[in-house]
Parts: sequence; structure tokens; C-alpha cells
Amino acid sequence: MLLWFCGFPAMASERFVKNSNGTVTDNKTGLMWAPTDNGAPINWMDALSYCREYRGGGHTDWRMPTLDELSSLYDPQTGSMHGYPVSEPIQITAASCWASETRGKKAARFNFTYGTIYWLRQPYSGPTRVLPVRNLR
Repeated sequence: MLLWFCGFPAMASERFVKNSNGTVTDNKTGLMWAPTDNGAPINWMDALSYCREYRGGGHTDWRMPTLDELSSLYDPQTGSMHGYPVSEPIQITAASCWASETRGKKAARFNFTYGTIYWLRQPYSGPTRVLPVRNLR
């Protein structure tokens, strides 16, 4: 069965589809992802702003992903161009990405090297990135 996503044909069996507008559709979750993270260390507040201001594929409703959404990309059977176990064709340039969940002054991040969750102070801007996401449905 042939489906159409953002003007790009895809087989129904393909979970991740690289769209012609540069975005990536996850047919399992109904999410659209940026094809790569922000590419540089970023703290949680700046990551939140980055996602809100992101305009990939011409869309304006991007947001920071939840822990569950990030963990759905974790695939220990594969490795991205940078060596992290992330479902292709999505690329991340560091082991961890910020998630939207907070606990007081701490925020969650998902570590793709180990498939684990860490809580760090929101101002932390070490080797952590952000990967914008939006709902298709």
C-alpha cells in the first residue's frame, strides 16, 4: 500500500519517512521530527525557545518532545551517523537530548547511549541537544 506524506510517497511498512520538506514522519507515533538536533550545547530554557521558534518544513507548531517521545526513537540495534542508537533517518550530534518534563529547577534529558533518563539543572548547557517535534494528528 502506498501512502503520501508531505508530497512524498512512502510504503506503509516504513516507520520513518524522510519527507521532501526536510522533516521526518514517524508513521507509528503520528509525530513529525526535525531531521537533526540543534547541533550545539544548549540549556533547557534555550532549548524550549529553540523548539518554539523552529520553522522546519514551513510549520510553526514545533515543541520540545516528551521523554516518551524521545525514548521511542531509541534503537539499540542501529547507530546514527554520529554513532548514537537513534532510528534513521534522524540524526543527533550528542548522546543526550532535553525533554519537556521538569521537576522544580531540574529538567529531564534522554541519554541515547544508554537508553536512560537523567535530571539536570535547567541552566546546564553541557553536551546536551534538543530535537524539535510536532504532532501530525
